[in-house]
Amino acid sequence: MALPSQETLDDEAMAWFLRLRAPSANEADRRDFEAWLARSERHAEAYAEAERLWQAVEAPARLLAEREASARPASSHQSWPWAAAACLLLTLLLGFGAWRDPGLFDRWMADLTTAPGHSQQVTLEDGTRLFLDADSAVDIEMTDVGRQLTLRRGRLWVDVTHEPTRSFSVLAGEARAEVLGTRFAVERRAGGVRVTVEEGRVAVSHGQGGGSTEQEVLGADQMIELQRGAALGVPSEIDARGRLAWARGKLLFDQTALDEVAVQLERMLPGRVVVSGDEAGAYRLSGSFPAHDPDAILDALETSLGITVRRLPGVTWLASPAHATQQTVPSL
Repeated sequence: MALPSQETLDDEAMAWFLRLRAPSANEADRRDFEAWLARSERHAEAYAEAERLWQAVEAPARLLAEREASARPASSHQSWPWAAAACLLLTLLLGFGAWRDPGLFDRWMADLTTAPGHSQQVTLEDGTRLFLDADSAVDIEMTDVGRQLTLRRGRLWVDVTHEPTRSFSVLAGEARAEVLGTRFAVERRAGGVRVTVEEGRVAVSHGQGGGSTEQEVLGADQMIELQRGAALGVPSEIDARGRLAWARGKLLFDQTALDEVAVQLERMLPGRVVVSGDEAGAYRLSGSFPAHDPDAILDALETSLGITVRRLPGVTWLASPAHATQQTVPSL
């Protein structure tokens, strides 16, 4: 019998928690709950987590319910149960947390992770070196016949140790990169996947199944992109060392569009980075910046391009000069 997923257990635990707090709960409910709780330690852990979540939102939920009740006409005898307010508040908090940190769930599930603003270097048991950029998540599977990384999020630089008896591959979305001995990077983006080869050769195929016939072999200083739901792109010639400077602690921008700069900033800052203004695409940034100094990039946007930068809780707002003068700029 397949074990229930953690998500299923969490839902069951919260359902039991709410059921036992209801005025209609009876002795039979409590006996059923005790039987559910005794099935495994995972059930007890899920219920303890439900209690912790509830305690975190109980006080603000009571306040929310009191405000709602005070706003009702005096003749109304109905009230909004604070438990319903807690459920609503819990949903809103979890939803907002996922919006301001979209990598949260990927990092919870992955073997190796980095938070926004933090990178990590790791050496695998076979000697392969990894550099995981900020806000990234990867799963690692090492067996006697093969080595496989699954990039859930962000970007990863790999210096592979060649082993004739064990293949090495990286899965990312709809793309699969198979290598022997090489240095390359894989990046998951909002619209697809990008593979960049610094040294050696990498075979990039469409789809994670081994039977895909759509494949391109990349050499040094070549890059290929795979857009979600589209065919594999055509390899392009690039300066791989410059493109992969982030793996050495530098970010190089060469007439880089503001939207792309925002993508890089979102790896470095907590929360989201939002660009506003229809003409924002006309603003392009050039320069070299430390990979862990977002303030240096924001300062350059303000001083060199006249971009308006405002930081709000969970959001950094970038507005082109024309757009900023037409809108009310949020105050800090």
